[in-house]
Amino acid sequence: MKQQDRFLFSLIRLFVCWYAAELLFQLISFGGASFMVLLRITLFTLGTAGICAAGASFLSEKTSGVLTAVLSWFFPLYAVTEMEFKNFMGNYMSIKAGGDGAVRITEFIGQFIIKIEPVYLTVLILPLLFSIYAHTHAQKPVLSKKTRLFALVLAVILDLCGVWTVYEAGQMDLYLYPKFLEKALREFGPQRFLFRDILALGKEEDLTIDTGPQETTLPEQTQVPEETPAPEEKHRVIDDTAWLAVVDSEENEDILSVDRYLMQRPVTDFNEMTGVMKDKNLIYIMIEAFDYIALDPELTPTLTMMKAEGIDLTRHYTPKYSCTTGESEFISEVSLIPESDTCTPNQYRDNTWNESIFQLFRNAGYNTQAYHNWKDEFYERRTIYGNSGCQVYKNYDDLPIRSIQGWQSDYEMMTLTVDDFIDQERFFTLYVTSSTHFPYNLDSVLGNRYLSEINAVHPDYPMEVKRYLSKAIELDKAMAYLLERLTEAGKLNDTAIVFYADHHPLNMPMQYMTRYTEEIDRTEGMNEDRTPCVIYCPSLGARKVDRVTSTFDLLPTVANLYGLSYDPRLYLGTDCFAEESTTVYFTTGSWITEDGIWYSSSGTFEPFEGHDLTQEQIDRKNTDVQNLFKVSSLIFRNDYFAQRETIADAVYE
Repeated sequence: MKQQDRFLFSLIRLFVCWYAAELLFQLISFGGASFMVLLRITLFTLGTAGICAAGASFLSEKTSGVLTAVLSWFFPLYAVTEMEFKNFMGNYMSIKAGGDGAVRITEFIGQFIIKIEPVYLTVLILPLLFSIYAHTHAQKPVLSKKTRLFALVLAVILDLCGVWTVYEAGQMDLYLYPKFLEKALREFGPQRFLFRDILALGKEEDLTIDTGPQETTLPEQTQVPEETPAPEEKHRVIDDTAWLAVVDSEENEDILSVDRYLMQRPVTDFNEMTGVMKDKNLIYIMIEAFDYIALDPELTPTLTMMKAEGIDLTRHYTPKYSCTTGESEFISEVSLIPESDTCTPNQYRDNTWNESIFQLFRNAGYNTQAYHNWKDEFYERRTIYGNSGCQVYKNYDDLPIRSIQGWQSDYEMMTLTVDDFIDQERFFTLYVTSSTHFPYNLDSVLGNRYLSEINAVHPDYPMEVKRYLSKAIELDKAMAYLLERLTEAGKLNDTAIVFYADHHPLNMPMQYMTRYTEEIDRTEGMNEDRTPCVIYCPSLGARKVDRVTSTFDLLPTVANLYGLSYDPRLYLGTDCFAEESTTVYFTTGSWITEDGIWYSSSGTFEPFEGHDLTQEQIDRKNTDVQNLFKVSSLIFRNDYFAQRETIADAVYE
């Protein structure tokens, strides 16, 4: 049996296995990498491989061999896991949010493994070849201890050179606290990202808000117009007296920082749509995996009709955060930006959410309730709702829902719950559906229930699309039942229904979403995250809103339509009928406005036709977006609204 020096063999094995994994990850995930990223990854990989190989060379032969073998497989397997997590859940994974991700993946471990793209497995070819080679070639220590120590020092220097490239690029904040997962993975590679992700556990990044060259101070008072406007010219002017009173005695600098930032945000004015739904009931429905494919005139006539006859938000985005469903719901209820590296609603479930959409309607005299046809297995809804002003919550544990293979029936949930609120004088009701949840590539009760009807209309559709449509038909029947009951009760014209997605259909091949979505080109820009969003109110009629909107804008838009007493400064979304611009915030730090798309991972701005921004405007917008991420984190970590109960119910002059 041939022998090689143990240190050199370990160094070559680790470097080649890891570097190949890094390059393939960049190529598969991002289509390539810049020269600086390749240089940085080369330095990090050489440095880490040298440190590990040199350290292992001082151990016993058996221990050294086992350690090197494990390490040669570990990082390539981690790279495969990150790519598949993105493919499966729509975003990348972090250790901080690992508990939530692990629960979700464990629940669907078979699907997770089955859905791994074959190209991802190319990352594991070299570890396999080196493992076979190691069994036929023995390794013995040949190089002197002094030489190996020199190699260790050189490896540390190379690694520090990699860190220097990070410093030179102005990315030390991202390196120390890799909150923006996609950008960190792109800039540093999966190996260094994992290392920094672990080291960042338990540490809090600098959340100092960048206010630019001018010092941010608290306003002495909110100015009231000198002349009282005529009734038809009434403006939304908020009296900050109570807020300023608690600020005067506040000693917590983090909370004061939030006060300063929020108080100087613009107050959106009244507009032509203010109060047009005043005193109507509201049914707020977050639909699992709701997509344009689900809107089929022949198969889902109710959904299609509601979109055609309602207020249709035609350029609506649903950004995916670390725990997609839970955080989309959270955004729609509080209009704040979730933290990028944890499941925010679960992490901060015990916070007080007295500015939530539940509490706004409760303040206006509505009965508030929520329903979901599954357990609180993934998200702590019962606790969150209880701290948000929801008076009644019923889920799978409270309702006699029949458990079926796949996911539960939305139609059955409607039949079991509508009687709870239909006779109330005024109600706000939230539904979280589940029928349209994946899998679409496997048999399930709802996935197969309406295949004969679908085959009669779309016989050539792929089976995954057919099963998704079958589940959507069950959803459509639920919506038809809801409209029927409202009509029978004489309340249809006195009720609005807002329905929106938690995300696009995860695990649905993108080529299918592109092929069977006629309204938009899913391959352009961030259109993977374009989803339908409808405000259906029969008494108002049809209307199209063609400006950019997102889940963040739902709460302030609804609050304005209902003429609720609220402070727009407390919400990071914007009423979509206001003059102020709207912004879509993505977990990567990317954003979309009416002017175009900023891609944080590549640092490029893509203007929409007829629009553009100067570099100064882009930089200013990036600073503002970063500030909003920081403000949201400060609100979460300090349970801000528990300290500011006096500002939740706005008082108008």
